[in-house]
Amino acid sequence: MNTLFAPFQPDAHGVPLTDVVIRTACRDDLPFTAGLAAQREGAGVAEWTAIHGRQFEDDKRVLLVAEHEDEVIGYAWLAWLTPVADGGRNAPDGWYLSGVVVAPAFRRRGIGRRLTQARVEWVLERGEPAFYAVSGSNLASRALHAQLGFREVTDDFTLPGVVFGRGDGILCRVDARPDAEVIDLASRR
Repeated sequence: MNTLFAPFQPDAHGVPLTDVVIRTACRDDLPFTAGLAAQREGAGVAEWTAIHGRQFEDDKRVLLVAEHEDEVIGYAWLAWLTPVADGGRNAPDGWYLSGVVVAPAFRRRGIGRRLTQARVEWVLERGEPAFYAVSGSNLASRALHAQLGFREVTDDFTLPGVVFGRGDGILCRVDARPDAEVIDLASRR
């Protein structure tokens, strides 16, 4: 059984946490995000602290964290990718969502959704579309992203460094929210 993806249980929900703050990470958050990564991936915290530190310093990456009662309980990355220039195929340059990790005790409480929504809003506020690639077998992620407006664009693409074990990758995209366009039009009257 795959432990990297949440099982697809569309009707399974815990009690949402209302006092969670989603914010841009600071350097002091890295040991906590590294601890969550180590717990999920099985490598050491020191190794993940170094990895997250390098990514944190990269101006083409953004790290958001979910904080509850002064504790980092989840994190999510954004990265500006140039797939074709880097050896990929049929995937546009842009901001790509990657890597949502939520502490096991806080899963099914809306944290992953809020982290994903915050990343999408971060990108759309900059006038860019947001992209993400997903395994076709990750039904939970596909359903979540569809609810946030993502549409599946192609399964004929290559992102450098991304491998889909079953060869079932799907590239998805979301553009400015339709309601934002309506609000913009209404404000011009």
